[in-house]
Amino acid sequence: MDIILFILLGGLIGIFSGFFGIGGGIILTPLLLLLGFSPTFVIGTSLMLSLGTSISGAIAHFRMGNIQWKYVAIINVMGIIGTQIAHPLITKLESLGYAETAISVFYIMLLGFFAVTLLKKQKNKQASRPAPAFPLLIAGLIGLGAGFISSALGVSGGFFIVPLLISLLGLKAPHAVGTSLASVVFIVTAGFISYSLSSTLDYIAGISLIIGTFLGAPLGAKSTLLVKETFMRLLLGSLYICMILSVIVNLFLPSFIGLIIIGAFALFFFTTLIRQKWLSRKEKEAVS
Repeated sequence: MDIILFILLGGLIGIFSGFFGIGGGIILTPLLLLLGFSPTFVIGTSLMLSLGTSISGAIAHFRMGNIQWKYVAIINVMGIIGTQIAHPLITKLESLGYAETAISVFYIMLLGFFAVTLLKKQKNKQASRPAPAFPLLIAGLIGLGAGFISSALGVSGGFFIVPLLISLLGLKAPHAVGTSLASVVFIVTAGFISYSLSSTLDYIAGISLIIGTFLGAPLGAKSTLLVKETFMRLLLGSLYICMILSVIVNLFLPSFIGLIIIGAFALFFFTTLIRQKWLSRKEKEAVS
């Protein structure tokens, strides 16, 4: 029964991941916390999911030649250091009983920033920037931050790496994504190994989530054809806000209320897609 539950959960996360282009860990972490799992189990399992999805993406971008290996090397080294800073910190906080609160607060701050970024109107486009003076140093700091975030929250860190590679190092979007995925594989592996050695993880649950994600991601990717990009940004910002609210609720109120909030967003999301699919079919019938 648990296997079926995790496959279904992975399928839901896969649909969101394929539709929004985000890593599954950023959704899985608060969901597992709401379901009552321990913080180290949550992070270790989420890293397992992130590892499976990152490998497939990295292979695809390697074939397309989108990976800049000099940045991958420095991001990996500093990223692994970041994971080793975060892991003992989270383990210590869990032994003191503060890990879930710390993860939740950090998560709220991080997702709050991205929600505001997505929902606010962009007034003007950035002008082209000159080449950075110390690109490897900047890449190292990006890797350090990504490694810490990855191991502290159980996420891949790609959502942190990609925009910084574009804005600070001037990489084109495909190269930034490919470089990020190649880096994430090693960063997530380091974090996952650390948690697997210090905590008891359910590998069957992790594999079930990965299976569900691979089943759901193609459906989510195909669904992007049904809505406009501006509406996608609005939906993603709304998802982040719902996840933030669910985490806040989990700190002060019964966890089922947070699950209701996420469930309400999922219902709205799928209702919107079904409606758009129906309208699209009606338009095709009218044309023919």
